[in-house]
Amino acid sequence: MEEIQHPVVVRIFALPMDACDPSKTWQSAAWMIARRLRERYGGTVETEFVEIFSAESFEYPDILSLLEKGDDLPPYVTVNGTLVQSGGKLSERRIREQLELLGISSMA
Repeated sequence: MEEIQHPVVVRIFALPMDACDPSKTWQSAAWMIARRLRERYGGTVETEFVEIFSAESFEYPDILSLLEKGDDLPPYVTVNGTLVQSGGKLSERRIREQLELLGISSMA
């Protein structure tokens, strides 16, 4: 089995979005997931939010390619570069399943 580098990186890519309520944006949803993952896995998992079309997003051409093809819709979630979700609501369960496949154990 391949040794996993720590921290495992969860990246959440979403389109820019204006909201009347700042707590109802993709970024706030991503930070909620980040908090829950930190509580469950401690420092073994790091979560990053990347707004699609920001300067940072161009460092991930594979994600921009998904958007261009239109087969998969944002938000996109990757775990160590592996796409685990596209479209719909953010799924903490899908992220946890991928972390378990990588052998990452919950501290809780």
